[in-house]
Amino acid sequence: MIQFLTLNDRLSRFAETCAVVLIFGYCALMLTEVVARSQASSLSFTWEFSQYAMAAIFALASGPAIRAGVHVRISLLSEILPMGARKWLDVLANIVALAIVALIVSALWTKVSTSFERNILATSVTKSPLWIPQAVVLWGFVQLWLDLLARLIRRATDRPYEWRKADADLDSADV
Repeated sequence: MIQFLTLNDRLSRFAETCAVVLIFGYCALMLTEVVARSQASSLSFTWEFSQYAMAAIFALASGPAIRAGVHVRISLLSEILPMGARKWLDVLANIVALAIVALIVSALWTKVSTSFERNILATSVTKSPLWIPQAVVLWGFVQLWLDLLARLIRRATDRPYEWRKADADLDSADV
């Protein structure tokens, strides 16, 4: 169990790092478009690729946000419950979230595999294969599912389930 949780934390951190790299790429694309427009021109691919990047950033950062406990949540009910009930409400919420994310992963898998099998290309000038950005988004939602599962395991077994020092703990384990 500890090996799964450690591996998942590392995968989550890798997804988080990829999201950060994509944010810088997204910024570079937008700055390139701003410069091009200041020269009375436009680069058609910047809008297409920035949309792919934004979807991938959202998906890749969702799992690490669960791991770090920074997702927006409504805690009105959980704050008035005793600790034991609060824990099991959180476990129930994680189970529901796992089911919902599993449906999303299933739908994305169908979309990616269909795009790959049919060689569906973007309708823009670049004619990019759509399965590539779709696969990155799928990866992000798979990581979200894994992070939800890890949170559920930690919560149900009374282990620390969210912490902001997770990356520092990983860094010290690497030494």
